[in-house]
Amino acid sequence: MSVKINHYAQPIKTNIKTNIEAGFIEFFIGLICAAFAYYTYGYMVVLFLSTAFIAVICFALTIYNVYAIIQDVIAQKHSNKVQTSADNKQ
Repeated sequence: MSVKINHYAQPIKTNIKTNIEAGFIEFFIGLICAAFAYYTYGYMVVLFLSTAFIAVICFALTIYNVYAIIQDVIAQKHSNKVQTSADNKQ
């Protein structure tokens, strides 16, 4: 008798539905890490560097999410405008 075992990583199921929610989560994680970095600045260099690095990355991802949301809105407006003009021609 043999037993079949799957040894691969299972995907993580999250409650995040939109880019806006992901942006808020990344922003608040960045704020928490920035606060840790601020309070550990003179005491623990390793903790300061790691939390500052994580905060910078989280803020960069937040800015990217805002950019992606703006691009999606512009694309939706453009597709609606194209669709409306095509309907008017018929």
